[in-house]
Amino acid sequence: MSAQGANYSSQAATTRANGIAQRQQAYAHAYKLETDAANQSYLAADNMMTMRRNQAAAVDEARLANGASGFDASGGSKLQAEQSVADVFEQAIANMMRSNTISDQNARMQANAFRRQGDTSLNLGNIQADYLNRMSRISSKYARWALVGSGLSTLGQVGMKYNWGSSGNQDSSADMGRVGESSF
Repeated sequence: MSAQGANYSSQAATTRANGIAQRQQAYAHAYKLETDAANQSYLAADNMMTMRRNQAAAVDEARLANGASGFDASGGSKLQAEQSVADVFEQAIANMMRSNTISDQNARMQANAFRRQGDTSLNLGNIQADYLNRMSRISSKYARWALVGSGLSTLGQVGMKYNWGSSGNQDSSADMGRVGESSF
């Protein structure tokens, strides 16, 4: 293998390794995003459960306040008070759930984008490495012909130095004669 071919081969190996490393880094980043999103979802679920317990406690307090007032519990304003307390908590829980869902979807979409970017980097690295390997093979194949050519050139230079191919004359055109003349 020629020096140029070896250079191409080492560049190909480096390019392929860089593509693999970029893919692994992108996949690791995507995994971290998804893991963080899952942890945030667990935290949001825990917060929603706490909010649900607070809702139940707040509704119970509204019932106790209504019962302590001594009025009939079937009255509309008393039920309306309980319902409005429950609705406030329900709205807060629904908003928390919606926010968490949007955050989770965004994180997963970003993770998929990182994976696609990593796959693209790997494919590009493989394409460049294949190109450099082809250049290495071409360079190695034609390096032999370049050696043959340089050897012939050197041989020709030595021959001219020692006047090989001529009959001792410096001017090889003298042996050719003129057109139409006979040397007999």
